[in-house]
Amino acid sequence: MRRRLLPTCLFLFGLPLFAQSQLPTDGQVQKTSYENTYFKFSYSWPSFLQPYDVNALQFRQKTPSNNEFLLFSARQGNERDGIVVVAERMNAHTQMKSSSDFLDWIARFRPEQHVIMLPRKHFTNADGFFIDELDYTEDGVPSSAVVVQIRDFLIAFKCNAKSARDLAAMNRSIAAIRRLK
Repeated sequence: MRRRLLPTCLFLFGLPLFAQSQLPTDGQVQKTSYENTYFKFSYSWPSFLQPYDVNALQFRQKTPSNNEFLLFSARQGNERDGIVVVAERMNAHTQMKSSSDFLDWIARFRPEQHVIMLPRKHFTNADGFFIDELDYTEDGVPSSAVVVQIRDFLIAFKCNAKSARDLAAMNRSIAAIRRLK
């Protein structure tokens, strides 16, 4: 009896050692959506965008405190217009305590950027996500920063578009973000 019990106990107690913990970057592209199992959300991009390999983006180096995670990107053909999705951990180190703080940080434009900002929007979508949105034009390019708070992270969607109509479609797609069960 003792000989059978020992291997069984070793097996059961050893299982957690082989279990893999999740990471913020645990997301994948499905047919028409990006699903992130760590943050438990699903995002469906507009049909005029195609997923773009995040490893091919020239994204600045991660912060030394490892607070930023590049999640997803979609582009309009070979153009630079599209969406980049980043998760930013809120904490004392970054001074980010809310989506409003994050948009304040984004909105620190320099005069040479020729930015025209529109009034911010704050709303809760059908799945209960609180969303903060800042629309603006930079050198005539319609752009937005849309932020969703999930636990202690801010999920930031940065959009650049060819037209105001395309930007509105991108913002609507973000507003329709859904919770994964």
